[in-house]
Amino acid sequence: MQRTTRSTSTALAAAASLALLVAACGGEGAGADKAGADGKPVEITYWSWMPGTADMTAAFNKTHPGIKVTHAEIPAGLNGGYDKIAKAVKAGNAPDVVNLEYQALPDLVTQGLLRDSSAELGKPVEEYAPESVRSLVTLGGKTWAAPYDVGPQTFYYRTDLFEQYGIEVPTTWAEFRTAAEKVRSASKGEARLLDFWGDDTATWAGLAQQAGAHWYGTTGDAWKVNITDPATRKVADYWKDLVKDDLVLNHKAWSPEATKAVTDSKAIALIGASWSAGSLKTTYPAQTGKWAQAPLPHWGTPATGSVGGSAFAVTKDSGKADAAAEFITWATTRKEAVEARLAAGTSSGLPADEDLRATAKSTFDASYFGGQDIYAVAGAQVPLITEGWTWSPVHNSTTMTMQSEFGKAQKTGEFWQAFRAGQAAAEKAITDRGLKLAK
Repeated sequence: MQRTTRSTSTALAAAASLALLVAACGGEGAGADKAGADGKPVEITYWSWMPGTADMTAAFNKTHPGIKVTHAEIPAGLNGGYDKIAKAVKAGNAPDVVNLEYQALPDLVTQGLLRDSSAELGKPVEEYAPESVRSLVTLGGKTWAAPYDVGPQTFYYRTDLFEQYGIEVPTTWAEFRTAAEKVRSASKGEARLLDFWGDDTATWAGLAQQAGAHWYGTTGDAWKVNITDPATRKVADYWKDLVKDDLVLNHKAWSPEATKAVTDSKAIALIGASWSAGSLKTTYPAQTGKWAQAPLPHWGTPATGSVGGSAFAVTKDSGKADAAAEFITWATTRKEAVEARLAAGTSSGLPADEDLRATAKSTFDASYFGGQDIYAVAGAQVPLITEGWTWSPVHNSTTMTMQSEFGKAQKTGEFWQAFRAGQAAAEKAITDRGLKLAK
């Protein structure tokens, strides 16, 4: 089976549909830059919640006297950042550059919040980003953003406790269940293999993608929603059984209870993404040298999903697109940009540009993972991201519905209702947005 992020047929179908959708939202923005003719620096604004971006901006300003970038921190995307961007664009006082996650891009594009940056960013993106990542920022044949990093889903585990309990690192989900049974037995019920975080929609999306699900797609000029497809049902039933059989913990994602379970060695593995390595290092510093990263267990054929990852985009009405594009291209393709952004040594983001991964690796102290080359592990997963995945124009609002329903299901494991609620919410949101819904 071929493993690329998006098949050619899917890309063409999406292009045909989105060409109509984005044409209606007027996302091309302003024309050529006029500022700077007086010899003064062109001033642009940049909003981000991403760690290290303030330091990266400062590094840019030191070496680019013709452009001055003002950085402002905003809340993380679904915590209010995207709403703040939307309100600013509609009010006519938006920043020039914003960070966004790949799953948010179609939503922002179909709201008319971003500029078609094909002229400014199309060529550099084509040169540095693999097709599997380019497809995440290309809609309707137009380039709407420049990729920064990519987040293949991976598996993290405590090497010392795996050895103590006699556990082999599982390579399939069948082996994962066997390992979960062994951990509970060997620890006399004191520990579990994993804290699942069953309320986290991003985790579910990655697991569904790995299994071959296609939650969204296009047919002609209409959007399709298929959150309740057989692949997703398989994943939901698998985790339902693990929860009901008390083989995994199931705390709220990012909660104090989840943190305590790992701190106290009650959960000895985690499902994360390439960027999770930095979070582990920051959250559990006392466990230095005890963690390792491995490919995500699979259903029989090596594959993984994608969770997170970010890009840079120019907002719809920026009158300084050339200066914005120069800043964005520098931020996504230059070693000095990566060094400045990751200087704190706490981030393990995997650059979309493969040539920058060695630079990113040099900023991260691998001793936390016993000297393991986590960049090699994560980088090897990028070509295994399951093909055909498309994000929807209403994923942000749909996520809120699903997250609420997942939270209700955590104790019982009856997760399927959350997917059904997501299906209904997505269909309604697409129609309410004025977009066409395929029947």
